[in-house]
Amino acid sequence: MISNIIFDWDGTLARTLDLWLDGYQIEFETRGFKFTAQQIVSEFFTNHDTVENKYPDMQFPTIANNVQTHVRNNVANVALYENAAQIVTDYAESDVSIALVSSSPRATLMAGLESHGLHNRFQSIIAGDDGFGHKPSTAPFSETLNRLDAAPTETIIIGDSFVDVQAGRAMGCGTCLFTPESNALFYDFNVLRRENPDYDIQDLQDLTQILPA
Repeated sequence: MISNIIFDWDGTLARTLDLWLDGYQIEFETRGFKFTAQQIVSEFFTNHDTVENKYPDMQFPTIANNVQTHVRNNVANVALYENAAQIVTDYAESDVSIALVSSSPRATLMAGLESHGLHNRFQSIIAGDDGFGHKPSTAPFSETLNRLDAAPTETIIIGDSFVDVQAGRAMGCGTCLFTPESNALFYDFNVLRRENPDYDIQDLQDLTQILPA
């Protein structure tokens, strides 16, 4: 029986993927580079170590640092996905234990959570710079289960990326992939679904069909 939920933040509760894209668009426009949104996502969101070889005159490390600053400075204004605040609140006020595991730095993460009044809703919050490594490492999830005194078989992990599914499966937890239409720019959902999550939802409200609040 599932009685614990571990949420992801970026791309699951908060629309920070759009914020990253906005940061890159500003940086590239300022420097006279013309890329479509899809090109930015495919070329610059991942594999940063290969960007400099492909674009040696771009000064990408400076661009990447400026984008991180843009995200940090604007995360307090980030939009949440539909029903995100309500679903977190409903579970927080129920018998379900909820936690958060994010790759975002703690200062950035907490600024976003506090702006929406969600910072005190979780029984555990682990950020990317808390010393437990990044997904798909199981370390932050193992620490979360210890804090919740929860069994993997009684826990479900929900996230927007393959790393959430991989970590959950490695831990023996249930897994739920979040695939809202607004994330289609950032992911190939067919590729994500090859990870075979236990559940696949497009609206966070659908979590209540898996685990009533």
